[in-house]
Amino acid sequence: MRHRDQWILIEGPFHPVSDANRDEITVFFPDFYDLGSSPALGGAKIHRLSTEELRKNCEAFLGQKPAAAPVGKAPWNEPLKEHFATALQRTQDLIREGRIKKTVPAVFARSEQTVTPQERAQMILTLLEAPKTLYVYGLWQKGEGVLGATPELLFDYAKGHLRTMALAGTCPKSESTRRESLLHDEKEMQEHLYVLEDLMSVLHPWGDVKTEGPKIVELPTLYHLKTDIEIQCKTKPEFFSLIQQLHPTPALGVAPRSAGYKWMKEFPGQEGRGGFGGPFAFIGKEEAVCLVAIRNLQWNETSSMIGSGCGVVAASELEREWRELYQKRLSVRKILGLDV
Repeated sequence: MRHRDQWILIEGPFHPVSDANRDEITVFFPDFYDLGSSPALGGAKIHRLSTEELRKNCEAFLGQKPAAAPVGKAPWNEPLKEHFATALQRTQDLIREGRIKKTVPAVFARSEQTVTPQERAQMILTLLEAPKTLYVYGLWQKGEGVLGATPELLFDYAKGHLRTMALAGTCPKSESTRRESLLHDEKEMQEHLYVLEDLMSVLHPWGDVKTEGPKIVELPTLYHLKTDIEIQCKTKPEFFSLIQQLHPTPALGVAPRSAGYKWMKEFPGQEGRGGFGGPFAFIGKEEAVCLVAIRNLQWNETSSMIGSGCGVVAASELEREWRELYQKRLSVRKILGLDV
C-alpha cells in the first residue's frame, strides 16, 4: 500500500492473526458480502520503501525474468448490458415502493487469463506514477490476488484523528463538456448527499464531525464529488468494529443501511465478486488505514476480472450509467498499463 509518500510491503508467507491490533502490521481483505470470510493476515517481514527503491526492485526483478505477454492480450468479455438493466430496474422498483433510496450494482469484465509475477511487477511500475489522489494497494498469495488504485478511503486513523470521505457522484471526462458541473447536477448531488448523511450519522458517536466540501476531484479519466470528513475521536476505535460499522457506505452499498445490502448478490452477473468494493485494511496497534477496494484487477489461477459499480437512484438513466460503468473499467486498465 502507498501511504503518506511511502510504500508499505508485507512479505509472506502469511498466517492468520486473531488479534490484529498488535505491533506488527496486518492486512485484512475479506469478501464484500462476508467480512468473516478471511482473517487478518500477518507476514514474515515488513518493508518501508521509497518510490525509487520500489522502482529499482521491480526493474531488477524484470531484468532477471523472460518477457511475457502482458495481461490484457487475451480478449476481455464485457458484462452484459441486459444484466445491468435488470439490476437498475429492480433498484428503481424498490425506490418507487419507498423501500430504498439508492443502491450500487456492480458489473464485471472477465478474461480467461491470469496474472504472472512479471506482469504484476510491470503493473506496479506503472502504478508508481499514479496521482496522489489514488491509494495504490494489492495483495497476492496462492495464485490469487488483487492490484489497483482506489480514490476512496473508508478511514485513516492515527493519533486520535479519524479521516474518511464521502465519494459519490461521477462524470467521465469524455462527457464533461456536454454535462452540467457535478456541483450543479441534481442527480449526482443527491447520490453524494445520501453517502455524506449516512457517514455523519454513523460517525457522530465518535466525536464532533467536521466536513469540507463537496468539491470536484479530478482523476485520470473521471471527475468525482468528494467531501472530506474528520473527527478528533474521544477514544481509540477498535479497528475491526469500525470496519463493520462503516462497510459498506451507500457509495458501494444501499441507502438507507437499514435495508441491508446482501440481497444485491441476487443481481445477475455477480459470480466471483470477491473483495470488489470491500474493505482493504492495513492495521497496526495504534494506527490503521482502510481503503475501499475499487478500481482494481482481481485474478485467480485461471482468470482475471475488472469490476465497476455506479449509484442508482430514482433519476438514473440506463445509457448514462452504462457509459459510466465502462469508463470506470477503462480507467483501471489505463492506470495499470493494460491494453485498451
